[in-house]
Parts: sequence; C-alpha cells; structure tokens
Amino acid sequence: MNLTEITEGNTKLLIPKHRELSKRDVVFFNPEMQLSRDISVIIANTVKAEKFCDVLAGTGARGIRIANESKIKEIVINDKNPRAYELISMNRKLNDVDVRIENLDANVLLSKERFDFIDIDPFGTPVRFIDSALRSIMNNGILSITATDTSALCGTHPRACIRKYDSIPLRTDYYNELGLRILIAYIGRSALRYNIAVVPIFSHCTRHYFRAYLIAKRSRRLANNTIEKIKFIAHCFNCLKRKYISLNEIDDLYCECGHRFRIAGRLWADTLADKKFCGDMLKTLRTLNSLGEINFSLGLEKLIGLIGSEQDVVKPYYDIHKIFKRLKMPSLSMSKIEEMLSENNIILRRTHFSNIGIRTDADVEDLYAILG
Repeated sequence: MNLTEITEGNTKLLIPKHRELSKRDVVFFNPEMQLSRDISVIIANTVKAEKFCDVLAGTGARGIRIANESKIKEIVINDKNPRAYELISMNRKLNDVDVRIENLDANVLLSKERFDFIDIDPFGTPVRFIDSALRSIMNNGILSITATDTSALCGTHPRACIRKYDSIPLRTDYYNELGLRILIAYIGRSALRYNIAVVPIFSHCTRHYFRAYLIAKRSRRLANNTIEKIKFIAHCFNCLKRKYISLNEIDDLYCECGHRFRIAGRLWADTLADKKFCGDMLKTLRTLNSLGEINFSLGLEKLIGLIGSEQDVVKPYYDIHKIFKRLKMPSLSMSKIEEMLSENNIILRRTHFSNIGIRTDADVEDLYAILG
C-alpha cells in the first residue's frame, strides 16, 4: 500500500495515497466525511458511553479519532478487509491509543458482543446491518447510521427505495428531507420487532450522505408510541401543499386546489433531532474549541445550531423559490420573508437542508396570502 499521512482533528492518520472512492478502493477513506467524523467526536464527548464499536471502519479514522479525542474507555474497530485491518493497526500505533481491532464480518461481530455506541458507515445502504445492530445495542445505547444511497432514498430510483427500505419516495422540492425521514422510519420499524423505540437525537443531510444518531430504548410501551410517529405524506405538485397522514387516511386523496395528492412513505413524521441535545453538543464543541486541541470543520457550530432550531417545526420545509414562482413574482429576501411572517405570528425557521428553504407551521395557502 502506498500511504500518505494526514491530520484530522488532532489525530494523525495513514491513508491510501491513491483513492478511487469506490468499493474497489484498497482501503476505503473519504476525506469529505471529516464533518461526519467531527460530529461523532462531539457526540462521543457529550454522551456517557462506555463501549464504542466502529463496525465498518476502513482506515479506522472514526474509531481512532474517538479513541484519541474522547473519554470512551473501550473501543472496538472492525473491518473484514485484511488490508484495512493492517492499516487500522498502523494508525493505532501511530497515535498510541488503546483500541481492540477485529477482522470480522460486521454482522458476525455484532452477533457476538453488545455495545452502547455502535457506528455503521457503509458504502451504500446500511439496511443489511440494522437488525444485527439492534440486537447488539444496549438499552439507552446510541446507534449512528449513515446511508450514501441517496438516489434511492430521494426518489431518483424509486424501485430501489421500495426494495431496500420498503418505502415509496417522492421527488419533491424537499426530497432530501424525505430521504432522511425514510431512513429513520426504516430503522424505527426494524426496531419495533425487538420492542425497541428509537429516538433521533441528531440527524443531518450533508453532500452525498444521510446521517442519523438515535437512542435505542428497550420498552414495549415506548415502541408502541413509536408507531404513531411513522406515517405517510401527501404532497400536491400543483400548489405545493403537504401534510402527514396515517395509513387509514390513504385513499384517492385530492388537495383543496383540485389536484390529486401524491403519496410518499412510510417515513418519520416527528423531530429529526433533540433540541436540548443539540444545545449540549454546542456546549461540548465550545469547550473543546476553548482547549484548542482539535481542529474541527468550519461552520460546524452554525450547523448544530441550525439543526437544533429547526426542530420547532416538524412539517417539511418549503423551497422559497418554488413559492414565488407560483406567485409569479420575484423572490423576496429571507429577512423580508421572516419579517412578514413574524407580523402574522407565524413561526419561521431556516433549515440545514437548503439555503433557500424555510420551515414554518403555516399552510401553503397562508404563505401565498401573506407573501403575495
């Protein structure tokens, strides 16, 4: 292996010098996932976890960073690729960290041990690892799960989404939010089989991937409550109205504007993060920044704050350009939109999903009336 040394956070990493960013890569490493690994480090420093497992580790970057940059005591880093195992061993030695390295199939490892923090970061869909992770996770443990098959989840390849996630996607203006909601709903529905309720504490959509952090609560009562949070969405492509509906409401639905609703789901119809936990993450980030030991990605504090703020509204965001296009008028500035909605006592939150997206409790008819 031809290697090069980089520094991420305050951790030195040996990575392959020539990368393909594909399954054919000798050992997979994606530099664009540094933000994702930064967030993992912050969460590892925010929660009280004892035993962390990076089950699809590649170079071991995430697990080595958590060993080097957090206080979690027991860390297992695994990859079934023998070359990855060698590289993880080199990175362990380079940083002088106490971690256990395994060279097993991820599902085999998860069937043998239990953890209270499990990270699943595959190339593509995570679905074939979800059941094993749910059986392995301890009560009140954290599942952190990545999906990079965004073309399926966002509606470009609907049959792939139906096949993998048993859910119908829809190519709406908020397609990326629907994709994340479909992913979380799949995890939530899988958890119900084990009397586990999943609670999203932090989720985000960044570039080519979705990422969700969820607490797994082993409780039949809470699992029953989870059922109410998994719904469908009815979307009108004519007037842009959208609303969550339950299974018994699905019929030949028509919007008030006279056009037929299109249906997507099942999907998660509750918050995508916990507002208080986002606040705790910000405190952790500021503390770590004050120590000056870890170089985090630019804009990370803004991202966490934005995700926390937008949980005040559960309804999917509106693309403001689409709103003004239907009004047949030029778009107003975001500050002007915020002022006009505030005057009418309507909540407005910006969203991390889109620079031109707004999350509001207003129906689309109200937006047209106020902004038109």
